[in-house]
Amino acid sequence: MTITLTTPVKELRGVGPSKSAALARLGIKTVDDLLHHYPSGYYFAPPVGSSDDLEIDKPITLYSKVERVQYTGFTGNTRFVAHLAGYDVTWFNGGYLREVIFSGSYLMISGVPEHDKFGFTGFFHPAFKVLKPDETPNPADLNTVTYPVTSGITSKDITRLVRQVLDSSVGQDLPFSIYDIHHPDCQMDVDNARLVLKHDELFYMQLALAVRQARREQVPPNVRCLVPNPAQVDKTLGYFPFEFTDDQYDVMWEVVFDLCAPRAMNRLLQGDVGCGKTAVAAYAAIVTAFNGGQTAILCPTEILARQHYETVKGYFERAGVRCCLMVSGQMSARDYYNVDIVVGTTAILTECAHWRNLGLVIIDEQHKFGVEQRAALRRHGNPHCLVMTATPIPRTMAMTVFGDLDVSTIKTMPPGRVPVITKWCSRDGKLTGVAMATIVNELSAGHQVYVVCPRIEALDDEMRAVEEVWREYHELFPDAQVVALHGQMPSWVKTDVSRWWAESYGKGRILVSTTVVEVGVDNPNATVMVIEGAERFGLAQLHQLRGRVGRGKDQSYCFLLSDTDSTEARARLKAMERTNDGFEIAEADLRQRGPGDLLSTKQHGLPDLRIADLVEDYDLLVEARREARAMVAEGPLPASVQAELEKRFGSNLLLGDAA
Repeated sequence: MTITLTTPVKELRGVGPSKSAALARLGIKTVDDLLHHYPSGYYFAPPVGSSDDLEIDKPITLYSKVERVQYTGFTGNTRFVAHLAGYDVTWFNGGYLREVIFSGSYLMISGVPEHDKFGFTGFFHPAFKVLKPDETPNPADLNTVTYPVTSGITSKDITRLVRQVLDSSVGQDLPFSIYDIHHPDCQMDVDNARLVLKHDELFYMQLALAVRQARREQVPPNVRCLVPNPAQVDKTLGYFPFEFTDDQYDVMWEVVFDLCAPRAMNRLLQGDVGCGKTAVAAYAAIVTAFNGGQTAILCPTEILARQHYETVKGYFERAGVRCCLMVSGQMSARDYYNVDIVVGTTAILTECAHWRNLGLVIIDEQHKFGVEQRAALRRHGNPHCLVMTATPIPRTMAMTVFGDLDVSTIKTMPPGRVPVITKWCSRDGKLTGVAMATIVNELSAGHQVYVVCPRIEALDDEMRAVEEVWREYHELFPDAQVVALHGQMPSWVKTDVSRWWAESYGKGRILVSTTVVEVGVDNPNATVMVIEGAERFGLAQLHQLRGRVGRGKDQSYCFLLSDTDSTEARARLKAMERTNDGFEIAEADLRQRGPGDLLSTKQHGLPDLRIADLVEDYDLLVEARREARAMVAEGPLPASVQAELEKRFGSNLLLGDAA
């Protein structure tokens, strides 16, 4: 059989239905997939030494004649021992070795010597090779490669399949980096191969992003705004009942210049909860309306859509701009035609065929939308696009997943904001101590309290669910109104609860909820956030939840309730106590959890990284980005590069245009 890169792995020798299914679970369906399933570890046998050189826990390679063999035990608990001069070699469940190693065999082994329970020095499951009497021992024959596996297939199985491919005709045409990553002679081979493969992976990802950006810049926007004069800017700023911070003002101008450019804006606006991103977005919508364009403000939940609408409608009314809320598909074609700004959920996507002139798309909490949803709006010509996130993006993520967006950042908070005091507390079965005392004080002052639970229903004995916590707080604070809120409630109930919460100024109230309050509930009178089972949340989500308080001028508090023994979870909770800086939190989250958990690249039409690491390989990423952008700037891509780009990304190059 002729093996090519597109050959299904199920056609390789030794791959039956069960192994084929196991390989598929690893994402390996073709020979090309197999070659890009990189090893997770290597063992390089040291030069042949002498039994006199044996040191515990120090790798060594030995060559000796087997004095005798011994096989003991019973089915499922057997032991095969080869006795050599000065040491023994043991394999548990090694019955198959009775047909391989005999008294008088010449054996080369390599491994780390250990003491057995009797204090004798020996080896357990070392790499080995039985040699002919006149054969010269070559330690390289005992080098081993370890692969990530799953049930139904072993590392040795994958090693044999890779060897089969490397020994075929396709192996002769592979770049050295692919060959050496699977069959290196030494650690230097591995290091060099990994460097090349990491660079290639990052380079082509950056190239794809640069190509996307270049394609968009060739198409004029649906609406190109006129550059406003200073008087117009001041008049528009006057529609807002507060002064913009310096950061807001600077970012506002970045956005306005994009709206006036001959290419469509594709900008990411990031900043902590409460920094004023929504006001900047509203300014952009007003400018777009003044220039004859419409704006769609797309939110991930109905609660957030209603919150945004209540926040921005006053700005738009003062500007004379027509705005409406659309959360359940109730708008007609005439409504879409006559309105200037629509605030809504994904329902906008199903009704958006009737836009008069869609000039601007504003997407809030963009990481909650898939790439197909964003692309649905971008199909209406070429509107400007402003995506917002209150989850600060680490610098490496900004250059990969968001690499084709211009990035604006609001770092400063509006004046008068007081940093939230965060404390990690042991719950020990009940709410006590400083958390209890603080809640009592804040309720008596007429302030409001959030209590967030990991889930609506508990999955285990240690997880506390919404209903259980609601009952506890109802008993602990009988003089306060305690209400539950979660995503399975009917829409009208969630609306009523949200309205009740927003109208609670000066009234001591407690809202027990799931993370539905992570975004969209804005109440400056809320001063306490209690997070039950805090160890079950990631850093970014904890920071988002904390951002629900501290939005007024009163001192606010965040209590992380957890009795966890997990080292990683404890590190997260300590980081939350240490800083309120969302960007520091984001970098710490990236280091702890990796990019895969933070933000799925599949949401953006990009493949997951297989070998590069966004934390460790930052400098390499910067270099790859520079090279990719320079290549795109030079003109048409070389044919070989274009072919490799299409092979790696295919239709995702276009699908990701929604960013």
